[in-house]
Amino acid sequence: MKLYKSIITDEITAITKYFHMWSLLGWYDIKQRYRRSMIGPFWITISTGIMIGSIGLIFSKIFKSSIAEFLPYFATGQIIWLLLSAQLTDACTMFIQSQSIIKQVSLPLSVHVLRKLWYNIILFLHNFLIIIILLIAARKGFLWEYLLVIPAVVLILTLLFLLSMILGIICTRFRDITQIVAVFLQLIYFFTPIFWMKKSLATKQSWITDLNPFYHIIELVRSPLLGKNPDVYHWLNLLMYVILAAVITFFLMKRFRNRVAYWL
Repeated sequence: MKLYKSIITDEITAITKYFHMWSLLGWYDIKQRYRRSMIGPFWITISTGIMIGSIGLIFSKIFKSSIAEFLPYFATGQIIWLLLSAQLTDACTMFIQSQSIIKQVSLPLSVHVLRKLWYNIILFLHNFLIIIILLIAARKGFLWEYLLVIPAVVLILTLLFLLSMILGIICTRFRDITQIVAVFLQLIYFFTPIFWMKKSLATKQSWITDLNPFYHIIELVRSPLLGKNPDVYHWLNLLMYVILAAVITFFLMKRFRNRVAYWL
């Protein structure tokens, strides 16, 4: 029991104790990726903006929705999805990519998770500029619903941290899981109301979204940004996912944390 508590304490305190390490490493990864680039990560913003604008125009016609309604809906969903999919994909290989550090320096695994999470948060913040521009263009002014984005993002980042730890450990041991996760994310994208709206589904088909965890996660951020209050069941679903992920994470950390270095 003492060992179990020690593991939990070490991994949680790593957030503050090693803040300078994982935050600097995250920035370093960004600089390395956009080395010798004039505008750096803003290329992500530009490419994402062009993609959202072009697809938004096309699909608004296909689904017979006004561009003023469909474009903010698609933009918010797509940008949140990019954060989710990027972090979950990177989580599968983050320990493998950091194997030289893990083998030489004794650090909590949380440091490597936070490094990758911070990297994707930085990219998310660059893409979030697109949402801000669309909100300004809509001329709705400040809405109190926007504040609900803060607790929603905190819960989502907590869930991503836990899921990253789970995927990192499992994929380090079983390398084929990485490919399974990649295929799963490609499929679940089309079953998640991002470039299509839930209202286009018949009542009997509502299970497609109700059983989709990504829908609840995205809707918690998208609804406030569109000036709506998220349904309570979205919050309950996300809380349930966080609790379940925490239980699995603590179990895996207790059993396999010290084996990760040997699997690399």
